[in-house]
Amino acid sequence: MENKADKLKEYRDNLISFIEYLHKNRSYMKDDVKTISEFWNIDSKQWSLDRNTYEGRREFNALNKLKVDKASELTWDNLIISKAKELKLFISNTLDIKDNLNIGVHLMYDIKPSEATKIIEAKEKYLTFRKDTEFCNFINGLFFTDLDEALIEFFGAFTDVSDMKRTQPEPMTVHPEADPYEVELITNNFNNDDIEKIKNHFSKLEMYMNNGDFMQWIRQAFELQETPQYKFKLAENHKKGEIRYLFYTYWGKKHNQKEKYVRLLSDYFDGFELKNTMTNFSKRY
Repeated sequence: MENKADKLKEYRDNLISFIEYLHKNRSYMKDDVKTISEFWNIDSKQWSLDRNTYEGRREFNALNKLKVDKASELTWDNLIISKAKELKLFISNTLDIKDNLNIGVHLMYDIKPSEATKIIEAKEKYLTFRKDTEFCNFINGLFFTDLDEALIEFFGAFTDVSDMKRTQPEPMTVHPEADPYEVELITNNFNNDDIEKIKNHFSKLEMYMNNGDFMQWIRQAFELQETPQYKFKLAENHKKGEIRYLFYTYWGKKHNQKEKYVRLLSDYFDGFELKNTMTNFSKRY
């Protein structure tokens, strides 16, 4: 019967094989990077349209057809995910990768120097792949976001990873750290969660918001529970699926009152209509 150490070693070997696959094919993936950029530009244009008007709906539908055509040109998105699943890096949820790479667990068992060298080499190859493909997330949900975070922690046990921080999305502007006193003053009238816990869960959202808007949203949504006269706007480089899934995972821990949690997004942020967001709440693309 295969023991724990063997299973962990197999997972590390599979991870290195996957990184080799990405590194080897990175030059071929560049065509998809350009297409995906065009895809997201179309997506941004769509959500700026007023579909309550004839002209807006007609242009939206025309752009939707163009987006479908662009998506059909992509080659590597499904191949990347299929390869990751083939190597059993995750089954259904990419967040599993971080659990599977828990460095505390891996270091409980002996890792030979020769393997540590291969891990360090894999780190360099992965960073080369990310740079050569412009840190693209392709159109596969949060796969590379989750993988980047997991690898930074894992590789960090073997080598310097300060250069890998660039694989994380850059904020639209530099945000000052929230004043702890300001957080303490906010009363959560929405649910029983601690405000600091809420702030930590939605920290990625702050990267796409103007200075001060993040804490203003928390105050309006969780304390005042007031729908703003003008909804918050996110930076154009945000991915709708990623933002939507961020709110979905927050609701998923509550197991009820789905619409109440959907409205945390649809009532406060531009481009997230209630009915559409309700229908696609769990989708990461």
